[in-house]
Amino acid sequence: MRTTRAGTISPDDRKVHVTQSVSSTIFQFRAIDWGMEHCELHVAIPPMDRPTTLALYRLNATVPVDISTLSFNVRPPRVAKLGNIVLGQDSLNWYRKLSCVTDDVLVFELGCSEDESSGSCDIEWWQAHKDTAPGQCSTTL
Repeated sequence: MRTTRAGTISPDDRKVHVTQSVSSTIFQFRAIDWGMEHCELHVAIPPMDRPTTLALYRLNATVPVDISTLSFNVRPPRVAKLGNIVLGQDSLNWYRKLSCVTDDVLVFELGCSEDESSGSCDIEWWQAHKDTAPGQCSTTL
């Protein structure tokens, strides 16, 4: 596991997959701007065929999560729900401002919202780190 100059901790292209049975996807970043003390997490998703509601959580982690041993049962505990992200027929550009200091590890979990009806939450895309600005999740469906 290595940290890139852009701040990503797990820098490989990754498949993001969230369904009722594949509970969630975890992603992580390291704050790299010295003295800024404010971070923004952006989620940009193109239009979807059907509405889906995802929940975004901040996880309790101060060091990078080892993705080679990560599972639902050993993931860091949730600290706070940052909000629901409602996907639909329009493009989405959701963001949240967070407090952070240089070298903070920011770990998030994206999963189906508990408000989503059973079986209606099914989304996946490939996250291409070379095509994405640091601290932003963007999608190709």
